Amino acid sequence: MFRNLFKNKNKDSLESLDTEKRKAITGWCMYDWANSAFFTSAGTAIFPIYFVVAFQATFGSRTEFLGITFTGSSLWALGVSMSALFVALSSPILGAIADTKPLKKTFLKYYMIIGSLFTIISFFSVYVANSWAWLIGCYFIANVGAAGANVFYNSLLPSLAPSRYASEISTKGYAYGYIGGGLLLLVHLIFIQGASIYLDDSAVDLVTRLCIVSVGIWWFGWSIWTLKTVPEPEIENNLQNESFSKIILSAFSRLRQTFSEIRKFKYLFTFLIAFYIFNDGVQTVLSVAGAYGADVLGVQLIFNMITILIIQFVAAPGSILFGWLADKYGTKEALVIALTGWIIIIVFVLGFAPLKLTNDKDYDYQFAFDSNSNNYELISSIEFSSTEENIDVINWEEKFHKLQGQKVSEEELNRFINIVQNEPSSSYSVVVTGGQLDSTRIISKNHASSLSDGWIDAWPAFLRDVLWQPLNIQIGFQWMTLGLLSGLVLGGSQALARACFSMMTPVKKSAEFFGFYAFTMKASSVIGPLIYVIAVNTSNQKLGVLIIWALIVIGTIYLSTIDVRKGALVADEENKK
Repeated sequence: MFRNLFKNKNKDSLESLDTEKRKAITGWCMYDWANSAFFTSAGTAIFPIYFVVAFQATFGSRTEFLGITFTGSSLWALGVSMSALFVALSSPILGAIADTKPLKKTFLKYYMIIGSLFTIISFFSVYVANSWAWLIGCYFIANVGAAGANVFYNSLLPSLAPSRYASEISTKGYAYGYIGGGLLLLVHLIFIQGASIYLDDSAVDLVTRLCIVSVGIWWFGWSIWTLKTVPEPEIENNLQNESFSKIILSAFSRLRQTFSEIRKFKYLFTFLIAFYIFNDGVQTVLSVAGAYGADVLGVQLIFNMITILIIQFVAAPGSILFGWLADKYGTKEALVIALTGWIIIIVFVLGFAPLKLTNDKDYDYQFAFDSNSNNYELISSIEFSSTEENIDVINWEEKFHKLQGQKVSEEELNRFINIVQNEPSSSYSVVVTGGQLDSTRIISKNHASSLSDGWIDAWPAFLRDVLWQPLNIQIGFQWMTLGLLSGLVLGGSQALARACFSMMTPVKKSAEFFGFYAFTMKASSVIGPLIYVIAVNTSNQKLGVLIIWALIVIGTIYLSTIDVRKGALVADEENKK
C-alpha cells in the first residue's frame, strides 16, 4: 500500500502519461512549492508579528481612527480581509478574459511578480516615517498578488491532463507546497531564533527583514520553473485582434452566459455551495486556531510555531495519502473522508484543557510567610511581555500587578486575593504558604485551567480527568497533536476540493470557473470568521468553534449528495463541442 502511495504504476497513473505532460505537471506543482513560502513564512509566521511590533512602536497597544479602535492585530486582519475581497471581486471577470485570450500564464506571471516584488520591498520599512503603514501596504499588495496568481495557477489544472488525473495532480501539488513552505519556514525559525540568542535587537530586526526578503526571492525564483515548463492552454475563438473594450464586453457576456447555463452545470454550482459551507468551517478553524489556543488555552508562541511546522510536514504525505484514497474510492468519497476527519478533530480540540494546578510552582503569584517581618513575601511572580497588546493584561499590570520580592501584610494579601478572584481583567492564580493564610489557593475564573460548570465545558473536563491529567499531557503538547492530526487531513481536504471542481470544469471555461472558485473561497474566508466573532460575543469561544464544527458537518452532508461523476461527464461533453 505505502509503496503505491508514492508511485502508482497502473495504467491510469501519471507515470502512463508522455514525458512532456509529466514535465508540465511537475512544473505546475513547483508553483505550489514556490508560493507556499509566502502563505507560510510571510503570511503566518513572520509578517503579522513584525507588523504588530511596528504598529505598537508608533501607537502603543491601540489607536482610534474615525471612531473605531484598532489594535495591531485587528488592523492586520482588516488588511488581509480587504485584499481577499479585492481578489474575490476581480477574479471572475479576469478569469473570463483569460478564457477569451491565451492569458492564463500572463496573469499568473504578473500577479506573481507584483506579489514577490512587494514582499521584497517591505524590507525598507525601517527607512520610512510610518513603518507600520509601509508594511501593511506592502503586504496588502503582495497578498493580492499571491491570491490572484493562485486563481490562474488553479485554472491551468484542467488542461494538464484528462480529468481522471485531477486528484493525483492536485494532491501532488499540495504536497510540493507543504514541503517547500515548511523547509523555508524551518530555515527562518533557525535564523531568527539563533539571532535572538546571540545578536542584539537591531541585528535580529535585520535578520527578520532578510527572512521576509528571502520569501519574495524564493517565490519568484521557483516560479520561473513553472512559467518555463507549463504550456499556455489553447483558446477556442481567440479574440486576438480585438480591442480591449471588446474583450471586456466579451468577458461580461461570458459571465452572463455562464449564469444562464447554471442548470447545465448544476453539479458544479451545487458543489460550490457545499464547498462554501464546509470551507467556511475549515478556513475559520485555520484562521482562528492560533488566537483560540492563546486566548482560551494559554498556548505559548513556541508551541504555535512548532505546530505550524508539524502541519507543513505532515500535510505533504497526508496529501499523497488522500490522493491514493481518491484513486481507490473516488475523489468525492476521499474528500468526504477528509472532512469527516476534520469533524472528529474539532470535537477532539474542544476537549483540550490545561492541566489543573497541582504544584505550588504552577501558580502565577507565590507568597511565603516571613516570620521575621510578620509579612508575606512574593517569592515568585508572573512576568509580562514588553510588547503586550491585550487590554486586560495591560490593565492588570498597571493597576494590580505585584513584583517579585515585594512584601505585604495579611490584610493587603487578603485584598489582593479578592482582586485575583473577582476582578474582570484577572486571569491569574495565587498560592500562599505559611502564616494564617497557609494553603490558600485561588484561581481566577478567567484562568486558562478554569472550566465552568456549564455543558460547554463538560467534555474538556471529562477528557482532562481521564486522559490529560493522568498522563500529564500539558496543553502545549495537546496543541501539537492538533498539528499532527489536522496536517493529515488538511492537504487532502484542500487538494481534493480543488480536484473535484477541476473535474467538473470545462477546459475552455477553466479560468472563468476558477474565478468563481476563488470568489467562493475568499468570501468564506471573510464570512466564517464573522460568524465566529458573533458567536463569541453572544457566548464564548468554545461555542464559536462548535458552530464552525456544525458548518463542516452540514457542508459534508450536502457534499455527499452531489454526483461529481455526472458533473465530470457534463464537462467532458462541453469539451467535445
